[in-house]
Amino acid sequence: MSWLEMLQSVPWLYNSFVVVLGAMAGSFASAAIYRIPQEGLSIISPARSFCPQCKHSLKWHDNIPILGYLILAGKCRHCKGPFSLGYLTNEVVCAGLFYLVAHSWVADSARGGGATYFVLALIAICALWIAAVIDWKHFILPDGITLGGVAFGLVAAAIAPHFQFWPQLSSSLAVSSVLSLDLSPNSGGALISAFLSSSISFVFLLGIGHGFSYLLGQEALGFGDVKYIAAVGAFLGIEGSIWTLAIGVFAGALLGVLNVLRFWFVVYLRRKRRGSQLAYAHSSSYVGWRVGRVIPFGPPLILGTTLTMLFPLHVHNFFLVTWPSLLAFG
Repeated sequence: MSWLEMLQSVPWLYNSFVVVLGAMAGSFASAAIYRIPQEGLSIISPARSFCPQCKHSLKWHDNIPILGYLILAGKCRHCKGPFSLGYLTNEVVCAGLFYLVAHSWVADSARGGGATYFVLALIAICALWIAAVIDWKHFILPDGITLGGVAFGLVAAAIAPHFQFWPQLSSSLAVSSVLSLDLSPNSGGALISAFLSSSISFVFLLGIGHGFSYLLGQEALGFGDVKYIAAVGAFLGIEGSIWTLAIGVFAGALLGVLNVLRFWFVVYLRRKRRGSQLAYAHSSSYVGWRVGRVIPFGPPLILGTTLTMLFPLHVHNFFLVTWPSLLAFG
């Protein structure tokens, strides 16, 4: 019996463990989200967490996930400056994400998972959350996560081949089927699959990005997104890249519409208070569309990766069975 199965034999202990571990990962994520986009900072230097305003190092008990923020009432003990609510949000969200991972196939040996898959998925989900928040705030997908994700995917293929050869699913969209290759579902076959999937995903999305950029006369897709999809291919195979991109397009379109409506509403209210009447080129609708349509593509892609990683059979069946049936019915 593995350590994971021993934990799972006591449900309350297992659930408590993953939630606390997730909150701790959220605390690390907060530091990474703050430090990575800034020059002169890294996730390891300085070693101690500090107040962004007075730069005073925090005491260890101030860093206790969730409780530390609540005890301090969201303020620095020294300068009384407010801490962003994002710190608490990161810890709560990561606790929830770790719980989700703990109850997915990766933690179930009967469905092809196990301790190694569980640990790799926890690392991946933490990195995905960090990347999503950074991209949302700064329109940057860090190379440490995109290019590092390619290396991570190759390592995962070597020690956890089911991320490439999805358990309980024989798919015609696997890279071995697409390229008519006879790849054994072991570490060697998974490594070949990861390398090919990463390369194909990179070239495919790079081509799409250049094509749309030419048609629109402006950059349609950041290079960080291209590197990210290569990392997904290395980790989850070519089918993982396909579903990540499909979900990303749907989620991105919905997010774009909501963002346009949000900016339109904000501009409309501000101008109504001022009593201004402007031509269409400067109207609330036009300004809302011009500003709100610009959104990062990373978070929708990351949503697709998360769903595909944790619920591969559900995602596969939705796109290849449920969705075609709905279209045929319509």
